[in-house]
Amino acid sequence: MIEIASVCGSCKGLTKTLTTIYEIYEKEIKKENPKNIYLYHNYLNNNKVLKELNDIGIKVVNDIRDVSYDDIVILSPYGSSREVYEYLDNNNIEYYDSTCSNIDKIRATIQEKIDLGYEIVIIGDYNYFETKEINEYFNNEIVFIKSDSDFLKLSDNKNKYIMSGQNVSKSLFTDLTKKLKTLYDNYNLDINNSYCLSLNRNYDSSEALAKKSDLMIIVDDDQELFNRVSARTETYVFKNIRDLIKFVSIKDIDDSTKIGITGSIWTPVKEIYNYKYLLEYLLFYKKIVKELEKNQDKVNNELLKDNDNEIIQGIVKDFIDLNKDGKYIRGVLIALGSYMSNSKMNKDYLDLAYAYEMFQTSVLIHDDIIDNAKIRRGKETIPRRICHNYLNVISDKEYQEKTLKLANSIGICTGDLGFYEANNIIVNKYKNHKNLSAILKVFNDIVIKTIKGEMLDVYLPFKGKYFAYNTSEEEVLNIYNLKTSYYTLIGPVTLGYLLNNKEIPQDLVNVLNRIGVSFQIKDDLLGIFGNKNELGKSNISDIEEFKQTILYSHIINTPYKQEFLKLYGSKNLEEKDILKVQDLLKTSGSYNYALNRLDELSFECFNDISELEIDDKVQDILKGLLIFINIREK
Repeated sequence: MIEIASVCGSCKGLTKTLTTIYEIYEKEIKKENPKNIYLYHNYLNNNKVLKELNDIGIKVVNDIRDVSYDDIVILSPYGSSREVYEYLDNNNIEYYDSTCSNIDKIRATIQEKIDLGYEIVIIGDYNYFETKEINEYFNNEIVFIKSDSDFLKLSDNKNKYIMSGQNVSKSLFTDLTKKLKTLYDNYNLDINNSYCLSLNRNYDSSEALAKKSDLMIIVDDDQELFNRVSARTETYVFKNIRDLIKFVSIKDIDDSTKIGITGSIWTPVKEIYNYKYLLEYLLFYKKIVKELEKNQDKVNNELLKDNDNEIIQGIVKDFIDLNKDGKYIRGVLIALGSYMSNSKMNKDYLDLAYAYEMFQTSVLIHDDIIDNAKIRRGKETIPRRICHNYLNVISDKEYQEKTLKLANSIGICTGDLGFYEANNIIVNKYKNHKNLSAILKVFNDIVIKTIKGEMLDVYLPFKGKYFAYNTSEEEVLNIYNLKTSYYTLIGPVTLGYLLNNKEIPQDLVNVLNRIGVSFQIKDDLLGIFGNKNELGKSNISDIEEFKQTILYSHIINTPYKQEFLKLYGSKNLEEKDILKVQDLLKTSGSYNYALNRLDELSFECFNDISELEIDDKVQDILKGLLIFINIREK
């Protein structure tokens, strides 16, 4: 069970600021001559968010005189001094005030008390963002008290308006106001403890959640928050959401573990929820993979039963070896489809998942022959194993040609064997299932669509390289739909639905299609910009194969096309050549274009998933899958 602290994440002011920034950016970027956008004062206190802003050209400015008429200024959530407003107004500079509504109320109340002749006293530290800006707004006339020794700062004014500052504990506020009442019993003390106590409310709700949780996750570093929460339960701090993937894989937790999530007031609420979504997916994934791994060897070894021939035994063992250590994503999605359509987990999905994983391994074997790949899943490909055993045994040219032919021939046969063994599993294990015919039909449709996608994936690079054909983005997306969306997302989830004799809803199919396109865009980015040690395969194969991707369809319509084509599709590339290709894709804007398409699709999917008529937990798992796709590194 996963629960988020009742009060956590960015205060309303920070949320308002970020919303304002992105709204203005979206409007401005569409203009022919967009203005520079500046955030006045760095009060976000979140390096990830600041980096995101910096990446899209939004800078922080600390001196308002550094901005001019041609700029746009977003004022901080904690308010600004009167001089700042005057400077902006006097110089006709476009600005947007994202001051928190609580700060507006506080300023109005203080002004009202000042007009009535009160001395303003804040119990707390001057250096906190909110109190510092409020003090500057009122010309630094507020008195700050942190201990009774600060009482000497108070004037003889008998009317005092006393407020709690940010991050002031209730006990300290109560203790100091009690002493003030004793010392100034003949004064008019108006005491108000309702000032924005976002930090305290955050700490209190996080501690309460920690008391009933097996472990707590804190998003971003807040030492005080960590101290309070870790005193209650086992606690972990995350600064990068990618670290959650490894954490779940090695930590002894499952979906029965009571996990609490919180964050500092500088952590966007959206980011905290993203941790929850990803965690829901990872725990579901971990649970299903654990079930699949239990009998994987048994299923694999069934392939050896009717193969007494020593040669066939050896080839089948190679297939079995390659059929292990996969990521099981598609098998997990069959389980998810079954869960979606039944609202509970049973194990009917297992054999279908094994069959699908076997089908996937077969597809990859054929893919490796087409691409002349050497590594798959961190291991030698089937053709490469034949070459490794025989190619250099005899130096004769004809022998070597025959060995290469043998390697590819055995690869084709091995892939074909896997296809039909997968079919056998379905027929034998579901022979009494009332939906067997529908299951086989969808399974075969998946195979057909995957093959069609592969045909385009092979044919278009040939046309592009030798006949100067410019593959359009629409054609690239057609490959994605056939070869990825249906094969990776729609097909497996549909099979899961069929296990429960249910028909998959069309709105879910539409969402899965977009998730599939997101998956492939991410794959294409990793194919050129990924770390080969993480990927488990070469990171130059897409370049050498003249792969038709969204990166390619974009750059060939830019002035960088000719320079790009000098390297793209070449063999035996050196490191400097790969770096040049990467640089051209970034300089041309193709890299950012692909990233933006990925972000757009993710945004659309998030909204559409929320509209699906499925269980909330399943919605969270789907959102977590989407996040996983975006952040994965292999």
